[in-house]
Amino acid sequence: MKSPFYHAALFLMAFTSANGATIQKATGGPDDPVVAWNLITVKATKTAGLNSNLSTRIEAIEAIAVYDAVNSIKHIGTPYHYFVPVKKKASVQAAVTYAAHAVLVNYFPGQKTDLDAALETSLKSVSDGSIGKAEYVGTAAAADIIALRANDGSTPLSTYAGPQELTAGAYRATPAKFAPGIDVEWGKLKPFIIPDVKTFLPPAPPALNSDEYKKALAEVAEIGGSKSTARSEDQTHIAQFYKQDAELTVNEGARLLAIAHGTTTEQNAFIFMLTDIAAADARITVWGGKYGYLFWRPVTSLNAEADGTVKDYNKWTPLLATPPHPSYPSGHSATVTAGYEVLKQFFGDQNKLELHTTTQGETSRTVESLSRIESENGYSRIYGGIHYSFENSSAQDIGRKIAAYTLEKGPQLLK
Repeated sequence: MKSPFYHAALFLMAFTSANGATIQKATGGPDDPVVAWNLITVKATKTAGLNSNLSTRIEAIEAIAVYDAVNSIKHIGTPYHYFVPVKKKASVQAAVTYAAHAVLVNYFPGQKTDLDAALETSLKSVSDGSIGKAEYVGTAAAADIIALRANDGSTPLSTYAGPQELTAGAYRATPAKFAPGIDVEWGKLKPFIIPDVKTFLPPAPPALNSDEYKKALAEVAEIGGSKSTARSEDQTHIAQFYKQDAELTVNEGARLLAIAHGTTTEQNAFIFMLTDIAAADARITVWGGKYGYLFWRPVTSLNAEADGTVKDYNKWTPLLATPPHPSYPSGHSATVTAGYEVLKQFFGDQNKLELHTTTQGETSRTVESLSRIESENGYSRIYGGIHYSFENSSAQDIGRKIAAYTLEKGPQLLK
Protein backbone atom coordinates (compact mmCIF):
# COMPACT_ATOMS: atom_id res chain seq x y z
CA MET A 1 0.00 0.00 0.00
CA LYS A 2 1.41 3.39 -0.99
CA SER A 3 1.98 6.00 1.72
CA PRO A 4 -0.29 9.08 1.86
CA PHE A 5 2.68 11.11 0.63
CA TYR A 6 3.30 9.00 -2.49
CA HIS A 7 1.44 11.18 -4.95
CA ALA A 8 2.88 14.34 -3.39
CA ALA A 9 6.32 12.93 -4.04
CA LEU A 10 5.43 12.18 -7.67
CA PHE A 11 4.14 15.72 -8.01
CA LEU A 12 7.58 17.13 -7.18
CA MET A 13 9.78 14.38 -8.60
CA ALA A 14 10.47 16.43 -11.71
CA PHE A 15 12.69 18.84 -9.84
CA THR A 16 13.73 17.36 -6.48
CA SER A 17 15.71 14.40 -5.33
CA ALA A 18 14.92 12.38 -2.22
CA ASN A 19 16.90 14.73 0.02
CA GLY A 20 15.47 17.90 -1.45
CA ALA A 21 18.45 18.95 -3.59
CA THR A 22 17.54 20.96 -6.67
CA ILE A 23 17.70 18.99 -9.94
CA GLN A 24 15.71 21.00 -12.42
CA LYS A 25 14.49 24.57 -12.24
CA ALA A 26 10.76 24.86 -12.79
CA THR A 27 8.75 27.99 -13.48
CA GLY A 28 8.44 29.26 -9.92
CA GLY A 29 10.53 31.94 -8.23
CA PRO A 30 10.27 35.08 -6.12
CA ASP A 31 7.80 36.54 -8.62
CA ASP A 32 5.50 33.52 -8.44
CA PRO A 33 2.07 34.86 -7.40
CA VAL A 34 1.57 32.29 -4.62
CA VAL A 35 4.90 33.24 -3.06
CA ALA A 36 4.31 36.96 -3.62
CA TRP A 37 0.80 36.97 -2.15
CA ASN A 38 1.81 34.85 0.81
CA LEU A 39 4.22 37.61 1.75
CA ILE A 40 1.57 40.26 1.16
CA THR A 41 -0.83 38.29 3.36
CA VAL A 42 1.66 37.93 6.21
CA LYS A 43 2.48 41.64 6.06
CA ALA A 44 -1.23 42.53 6.03
CA THR A 45 -1.84 40.56 9.23
CA LYS A 46 1.01 42.32 11.02
CA THR A 47 0.04 45.74 9.68
CA ALA A 48 -3.35 45.06 11.25
CA GLY A 49 -1.66 44.13 14.53
CA LEU A 50 -2.96 40.56 14.61
CA ASN A 51 -1.45 38.01 16.97
CA SER A 52 -0.42 34.54 15.81
CA ASN A 53 -3.84 32.98 16.40
CA LEU A 54 -5.66 35.51 14.25
CA SER A 55 -2.86 35.63 11.67
CA THR A 56 -2.67 31.87 11.08
CA ARG A 57 -6.43 31.79 10.51
CA ILE A 58 -6.26 34.49 7.81
CA GLU A 59 -3.19 32.89 6.21
CA ALA A 60 -4.94 29.53 6.01
CA ILE A 61 -8.06 31.11 4.50
CA GLU A 62 -5.99 32.95 1.88
CA ALA A 63 -4.05 29.80 1.00
CA ILE A 64 -7.25 27.76 0.66
CA ALA A 65 -8.84 30.36 -1.62
CA VAL A 66 -5.73 30.37 -3.79
CA TYR A 67 -5.57 26.59 -3.99
CA ASP A 68 -9.26 26.11 -4.79
CA ALA A 69 -9.03 28.77 -7.50
CA VAL A 70 -5.95 27.18 -9.07
CA ASN A 71 -7.47 23.73 -8.77
CA SER A 72 -10.65 24.83 -10.56
CA ILE A 73 -8.51 25.80 -13.54
CA LYS A 74 -5.90 23.02 -13.52
CA HIS A 75 -7.70 20.27 -11.54
CA ILE A 76 -4.52 19.01 -9.94
CA GLY A 77 -6.19 17.51 -6.88
CA THR A 78 -9.28 17.23 -4.74
CA PRO A 79 -10.70 20.60 -3.69
CA TYR A 80 -10.70 21.90 -0.16
CA HIS A 81 -14.28 23.11 -0.67
CA TYR A 82 -14.84 25.21 -3.81
CA PHE A 83 -14.58 23.65 -7.25
CA VAL A 84 -16.15 24.91 -10.47
CA PRO A 85 -14.21 23.48 -13.42
CA VAL A 86 -13.14 26.09 -15.95
CA LYS A 87 -13.51 25.00 -19.56
CA LYS A 88 -11.92 28.01 -21.21
CA LYS A 89 -8.23 28.81 -20.79
CA ALA A 90 -7.92 31.06 -17.76
CA SER A 91 -4.81 32.54 -16.19
CA VAL A 92 -3.64 30.66 -13.10
CA GLN A 93 -1.45 33.61 -12.17
CA ALA A 94 -4.41 35.98 -12.24
CA ALA A 95 -6.65 33.54 -10.36
CA VAL A 96 -4.11 33.40 -7.51
CA THR A 97 -3.93 37.17 -7.43
CA TYR A 98 -7.69 37.74 -7.40
CA ALA A 99 -8.30 35.02 -4.80
CA ALA A 100 -5.70 36.37 -2.38
CA HIS A 101 -6.71 39.98 -2.95
CA ALA A 102 -10.40 39.24 -2.31
CA VAL A 103 -9.62 37.50 0.98
CA LEU A 104 -7.40 40.30 2.22
CA VAL A 105 -9.71 43.14 1.24
CA ASN A 106 -12.53 41.36 3.04
CA TYR A 107 -10.62 41.11 6.33
CA PHE A 108 -8.56 44.29 6.02
CA PRO A 109 -10.73 46.92 4.31
CA GLY A 110 -8.53 49.65 5.76
CA GLN A 111 -5.63 48.35 3.66
CA LYS A 112 -7.64 48.32 0.41
CA THR A 113 -5.61 51.06 -1.28
CA ASP A 114 -2.34 49.20 -0.82
CA LEU A 115 -3.92 45.86 -1.69
CA ASP A 116 -5.45 47.28 -4.87
CA ALA A 117 -2.03 48.58 -5.85
CA ALA A 118 -0.52 45.14 -5.28
CA LEU A 119 -3.30 43.61 -7.37
CA GLU A 120 -2.60 45.99 -10.25
CA THR A 121 1.12 45.30 -10.10
CA SER A 122 0.60 41.53 -10.08
CA LEU A 123 -1.80 41.58 -13.02
CA LYS A 124 0.74 43.41 -15.18
CA SER A 125 2.93 40.29 -15.26
CA VAL A 126 0.15 37.85 -16.17
CA SER A 127 1.03 35.94 -19.32
CA ASP A 128 -0.66 32.56 -19.06
CA GLY A 129 -4.27 33.04 -20.13
CA SER A 130 -7.49 34.99 -19.83
CA ILE A 131 -7.70 37.40 -16.93
CA GLY A 132 -11.47 37.84 -17.09
CA LYS A 133 -12.33 34.22 -16.34
CA ALA A 134 -9.56 34.07 -13.74
CA GLU A 135 -11.08 37.02 -11.90
CA TYR A 136 -14.39 35.18 -11.60
CA VAL A 137 -12.77 31.97 -10.35
CA GLY A 138 -10.45 33.72 -7.91
CA THR A 139 -13.09 35.91 -6.32
CA ALA A 140 -15.58 33.03 -6.19
CA ALA A 141 -13.10 30.76 -4.41
CA ALA A 142 -12.36 33.54 -1.93
CA ALA A 143 -16.05 34.20 -1.30
CA ASP A 144 -16.63 30.50 -0.73
CA ILE A 145 -14.02 30.04 2.01
CA ILE A 146 -14.88 33.39 3.61
CA ALA A 147 -18.51 32.25 3.90
CA LEU A 148 -17.44 28.83 5.17
CA ARG A 149 -15.41 30.42 7.98
CA ALA A 150 -17.89 33.18 8.79
CA ASN A 151 -19.12 31.58 12.03
CA ASP A 152 -16.09 29.49 12.97
CA GLY A 153 -15.78 30.86 16.51
CA SER A 154 -13.03 33.38 15.85
CA THR A 155 -15.19 36.12 17.37
CA PRO A 156 -15.91 37.25 19.96
CA LEU A 157 -12.84 36.52 22.06
CA SER A 158 -12.58 37.16 25.78
CA THR A 159 -9.72 37.41 28.24
CA TYR A 160 -8.90 35.46 31.38
CA ALA A 161 -8.06 37.48 34.48
CA GLY A 162 -6.96 34.48 36.51
CA PRO A 163 -8.28 31.98 39.05
CA GLN A 164 -10.17 33.06 42.15
CA GLU A 165 -7.86 31.01 44.33
CA LEU A 166 -4.14 31.36 43.61
CA THR A 167 -3.14 27.75 44.21
CA ALA A 168 0.18 26.22 43.22
CA GLY A 169 0.28 25.35 39.53
CA ALA A 170 -2.58 27.66 38.55
CA TYR A 171 -2.02 30.20 35.79
CA ARG A 172 -2.44 33.87 36.56
CA ALA A 173 -1.48 37.13 34.82
CA THR A 174 2.28 37.50 34.59
CA PRO A 175 4.77 40.41 34.39
CA ALA A 176 5.75 42.79 33.01
CA LYS A 177 2.34 44.27 32.18
CA PHE A 178 0.20 41.74 34.09
CA ALA A 179 -2.11 41.57 31.10
CA PRO A 180 -5.00 39.07 31.30
CA GLY A 181 -4.81 35.86 29.30
CA ILE A 182 -5.82 36.35 25.66
CA ASP A 183 -8.10 34.46 23.25
CA VAL A 184 -9.83 32.21 25.78
CA GLU A 185 -12.17 30.73 23.14
CA TRP A 186 -9.54 29.97 20.46
CA GLY A 187 -9.36 26.32 21.48
CA LYS A 188 -13.03 26.03 20.49
CA LEU A 189 -12.45 27.46 17.02
CA LYS A 190 -13.60 25.24 14.15
CA PRO A 191 -10.47 23.48 12.85
CA PHE A 192 -9.55 23.53 9.17
CA ILE A 193 -8.73 19.82 8.73
CA ILE A 194 -8.43 18.00 12.03
CA PRO A 195 -11.71 16.58 13.40
CA ASP A 196 -11.50 18.33 16.77
CA VAL A 197 -9.05 19.71 19.32
CA LYS A 198 -9.29 16.73 21.68
CA THR A 199 -7.82 14.36 19.10
CA PHE A 200 -4.32 15.80 19.41
CA LEU A 201 -4.32 17.24 22.93
CA PRO A 202 -1.39 16.04 25.07
CA PRO A 203 -1.94 14.54 28.53
CA ALA A 204 -1.93 16.86 31.53
CA PRO A 205 1.38 18.49 32.48
CA PRO A 206 3.48 16.64 35.07
CA ALA A 207 2.60 16.99 38.74
CA LEU A 208 4.47 19.67 40.64
CA ASN A 209 6.05 17.07 42.92
CA SER A 210 7.23 14.88 40.02
CA ASP A 211 10.87 14.50 39.02
CA GLU A 212 9.98 15.53 35.47
CA TYR A 213 8.57 18.85 36.60
CA LYS A 214 11.37 19.54 39.09
CA LYS A 215 14.02 18.82 36.45
CA ALA A 216 12.33 21.04 33.85
CA LEU A 217 11.87 23.86 36.36
CA ALA A 218 15.53 23.69 37.38
CA GLU A 219 16.56 23.79 33.73
CA VAL A 220 14.57 26.90 32.85
CA ALA A 221 15.67 28.54 36.11
CA GLU A 222 19.30 28.00 35.14
CA ILE A 223 19.31 28.87 31.44
CA GLY A 224 16.19 31.00 31.02
CA GLY A 225 16.77 33.78 33.51
CA SER A 226 17.58 37.36 32.56
CA LYS A 227 20.82 37.10 34.56
CA SER A 228 21.75 33.55 33.57
CA THR A 229 25.46 32.76 33.32
CA ALA A 230 24.78 29.21 32.11
CA ARG A 231 23.12 30.26 28.83
CA SER A 232 25.61 30.62 25.97
CA GLU A 233 25.80 33.66 23.72
CA ASP A 234 24.36 31.68 20.81
CA GLN A 235 21.52 30.39 22.98
CA THR A 236 20.67 33.98 23.85
CA HIS A 237 20.62 34.84 20.15
CA ILE A 238 18.36 31.84 19.48
CA ALA A 239 15.92 33.04 22.15
CA GLN A 240 15.82 36.53 20.69
CA PHE A 241 15.77 35.45 17.04
CA TYR A 242 12.73 33.17 17.33
CA LYS A 243 10.90 35.56 19.63
CA GLN A 244 8.92 36.80 16.62
CA ASP A 245 5.45 35.39 15.91
CA ALA A 246 5.84 31.72 15.01
CA GLU A 247 3.92 31.86 11.73
CA LEU A 248 6.47 34.33 10.37
CA THR A 249 9.13 31.63 10.65
CA VAL A 250 6.86 29.09 8.95
CA ASN A 251 5.83 31.25 6.02
CA GLU A 252 9.29 32.65 5.34
CA GLY A 253 10.60 29.08 5.20
CA ALA A 254 7.88 28.11 2.74
CA ARG A 255 8.72 31.05 0.50
CA LEU A 256 12.47 30.41 0.62
CA LEU A 257 12.02 26.73 -0.18
CA ALA A 258 9.65 27.46 -3.07
CA ILE A 259 12.12 29.93 -4.54
CA ALA A 260 15.15 27.66 -4.04
CA HIS A 261 13.45 24.64 -5.59
CA GLY A 262 11.67 26.54 -8.35
CA THR A 263 8.27 25.04 -7.67
CA THR A 264 5.49 25.97 -10.07
CA THR A 265 2.48 28.08 -9.21
CA GLU A 266 0.28 24.97 -9.07
CA GLN A 267 2.71 23.19 -6.78
CA ASN A 268 3.05 26.21 -4.52
CA ALA A 269 -0.72 26.57 -4.22
CA PHE A 270 -0.95 22.99 -2.95
CA ILE A 271 2.05 23.15 -0.62
CA PHE A 272 1.26 26.54 0.95
CA MET A 273 -2.35 25.50 1.52
CA LEU A 274 -1.37 22.40 3.51
CA THR A 275 1.39 24.23 5.38
CA ASP A 276 -0.82 27.10 6.53
CA ILE A 277 -3.69 24.78 7.44
CA ALA A 278 -1.38 22.68 9.62
CA ALA A 279 -0.02 25.76 11.37
CA ALA A 280 -3.53 27.12 11.99
CA ASP A 281 -4.87 23.83 13.35
CA ALA A 282 -1.81 23.48 15.58
CA ARG A 283 -2.58 26.79 17.22
CA ILE A 284 -6.22 25.88 17.74
CA THR A 285 -5.18 22.63 19.41
CA VAL A 286 -2.59 24.31 21.61
CA TRP A 287 -5.13 26.85 22.81
CA GLY A 288 -7.43 24.01 23.77
CA GLY A 289 -4.63 22.77 26.00
CA LYS A 290 -3.68 26.15 27.41
CA TYR A 291 -7.13 26.99 28.70
CA GLY A 292 -7.98 23.36 29.40
CA TYR A 293 -5.06 22.86 31.77
CA LEU A 294 -4.48 26.49 32.91
CA PHE A 295 -0.89 25.74 33.89
CA TRP A 296 1.34 28.41 35.37
CA ARG A 297 4.36 29.98 33.71
CA PRO A 298 7.96 29.53 34.92
CA VAL A 299 8.07 33.15 36.13
CA THR A 300 5.15 32.43 38.45
CA SER A 301 6.48 29.10 39.68
CA LEU A 302 9.98 30.41 40.34
CA ASN A 303 8.66 33.34 42.36
CA ALA A 304 5.84 31.52 44.17
CA GLU A 305 5.53 30.76 47.85
CA ALA A 306 4.67 27.22 48.99
CA ASP A 307 0.94 28.00 48.84
CA GLY A 308 1.17 29.26 45.25
CA THR A 309 0.93 32.96 46.00
CA VAL A 310 3.55 35.39 44.70
CA LYS A 311 4.70 38.32 46.83
CA ASP A 312 7.70 39.35 44.77
CA TYR A 313 8.15 38.75 41.04
CA ASN A 314 11.74 40.02 41.11
CA LYS A 315 13.39 37.00 42.73
CA TRP A 316 13.72 35.47 39.25
CA THR A 317 13.01 37.16 35.93
CA PRO A 318 12.98 35.55 32.45
CA LEU A 319 15.10 36.70 29.53
CA LEU A 320 11.96 37.31 27.43
CA ALA A 321 8.71 38.91 28.49
CA THR A 322 6.21 36.19 29.37
CA PRO A 323 3.22 36.10 26.97
CA PRO A 324 -0.27 36.77 28.42
CA HIS A 325 -1.78 33.31 28.26
CA PRO A 326 -1.39 29.96 30.06
CA SER A 327 1.78 27.99 29.58
CA TYR A 328 1.05 24.38 28.54
CA PRO A 329 1.76 23.46 25.78
CA SER A 330 3.98 25.79 23.71
CA GLY A 331 2.27 27.58 20.83
CA HIS A 332 5.55 28.45 19.16
CA SER A 333 6.77 24.86 19.12
CA ALA A 334 3.53 23.40 17.79
CA THR A 335 3.11 26.03 15.06
CA VAL A 336 6.62 25.83 13.65
CA THR A 337 6.82 22.04 13.88
CA ALA A 338 3.46 21.56 12.14
CA GLY A 339 4.43 23.88 9.29
CA TYR A 340 7.92 22.51 8.75
CA GLU A 341 6.84 18.87 8.98
CA VAL A 342 4.56 19.52 6.01
CA LEU A 343 7.35 21.30 4.15
CA LYS A 344 9.70 18.36 4.76
CA GLN A 345 7.38 16.07 2.82
CA PHE A 346 7.83 18.14 -0.32
CA PHE A 347 11.33 19.58 -0.05
CA GLY A 348 13.17 17.13 2.21
CA ASP A 349 14.85 17.96 5.49
CA GLN A 350 18.31 18.95 4.28
CA ASN A 351 17.87 22.52 3.06
CA LYS A 352 20.17 25.43 3.85
CA LEU A 353 18.05 28.51 4.59
CA GLU A 354 18.90 32.04 5.63
CA LEU A 355 16.06 33.09 7.91
CA HIS A 356 15.27 36.60 9.12
CA THR A 357 13.56 37.96 12.20
CA THR A 358 11.58 40.98 13.28
CA THR A 359 13.56 41.12 16.54
CA GLN A 360 15.43 44.38 16.51
CA GLY A 361 19.20 44.00 16.67
CA GLU A 362 19.23 40.37 15.51
CA THR A 363 20.82 39.55 12.17
CA SER A 364 19.78 36.76 9.81
CA ARG A 365 20.36 33.16 10.89
CA THR A 366 21.52 30.38 8.57
CA VAL A 367 20.31 26.85 9.27
CA GLU A 368 21.26 23.62 7.53
CA SER A 369 18.01 21.69 7.89
CA LEU A 370 14.32 22.10 8.60
CA SER A 371 14.70 19.90 11.67
CA ARG A 372 17.25 22.36 12.98
CA ILE A 373 14.70 25.16 12.69
CA GLU A 374 12.17 23.12 14.66
CA SER A 375 14.77 22.36 17.34
CA GLU A 376 16.09 25.91 17.70
CA ASN A 377 12.63 27.43 17.70
CA GLY A 378 11.41 24.99 20.33
CA TYR A 379 14.30 25.44 22.71
CA SER A 380 14.30 29.21 22.20
CA ARG A 381 11.32 29.37 24.57
CA ILE A 382 13.30 27.63 27.31
CA TYR A 383 16.36 29.82 26.73
CA GLY A 384 13.96 32.75 26.97
CA GLY A 385 12.59 31.56 30.30
CA ILE A 386 8.94 31.37 29.23
CA HIS A 387 8.39 27.62 28.80
CA TYR A 388 9.37 24.31 30.35
CA SER A 389 11.03 21.55 28.29
CA PHE A 390 7.99 19.25 28.61
CA GLU A 391 5.84 21.99 27.04
CA ASN A 392 8.18 22.11 24.08
CA SER A 393 8.25 18.33 23.55
CA SER A 394 4.49 17.91 23.92
CA ALA A 395 3.87 20.78 21.48
CA GLN A 396 6.26 19.36 18.91
CA ASP A 397 4.41 16.07 19.18
CA ILE A 398 1.19 17.97 18.45
CA GLY A 399 2.81 19.60 15.44
CA ARG A 400 4.07 16.33 13.99
CA LYS A 401 0.72 14.58 14.41
CA ILE A 402 -1.27 17.46 12.92
CA ALA A 403 1.09 17.69 9.94
CA ALA A 404 0.73 13.98 9.27
CA TYR A 405 -3.06 14.16 9.60
CA THR A 406 -3.24 17.19 7.29
CA LEU A 407 -1.17 15.46 4.63
CA GLU A 408 -3.29 12.32 4.83
CA LYS A 409 -6.77 13.77 5.24
CA GLY A 410 -6.44 17.14 3.53
CA PRO A 411 -6.83 17.72 -0.23
CA GLN A 412 -5.00 15.08 -2.23
CA LEU A 413 -3.24 15.26 -5.56
CA LEU A 414 -4.85 13.37 -8.40
CA LYS A 415 -3.10 10.23 -9.61
